[in-house]
Amino acid sequence: MGYTFTSPSAVMNKPYRNEYHRLIANLHKTDGYIVNYFAQKLAPFDLSVQQYVTLRRLSEVYPNSLTAGELKEKLNDLNPDLTRLIDRLVAKNLVVREVDPDNRRRVNLRLTAESNQFVEKVAVEFNDFEAVVSHLTDDEVNTLNTLLTKIRTK
Repeated sequence: MGYTFTSPSAVMNKPYRNEYHRLIANLHKTDGYIVNYFAQKLAPFDLSVQQYVTLRRLSEVYPNSLTAGELKEKLNDLNPDLTRLIDRLVAKNLVVREVDPDNRRRVNLRLTAESNQFVEKVAVEFNDFEAVVSHLTDDEVNTLNTLLTKIRTK
């Protein structure tokens, strides 16, 4: 008899425990917004954000190669499933795996000439990637950069 119905929207709009909780929720939501923004730009090229970032890191050393360990160090993702990611890029003929002639246990990853040109073509879409935050003032950008760095380096 004393049952009250709580609608899903009421639960979704529940106030935050405190401003720190609100901050974490805002960071998460903003990350999703930015990732979605870039995912939409990459969709016509059949690339995920992680795949594009991986290709960009390999293009920085083209025509040379990187080992999986070297590539992982260059990626910002704290826990990428690099093997699966590389498998997908190999299947798309964008990355080649080569056994290192000096160390047969070492596998080098590199772009082909064609895939490097493809990465350059896709990169044109990101000449203005800052547009997602271009409405912020210089002071706001500096403050936000300082605070985000402080969060990661406590």
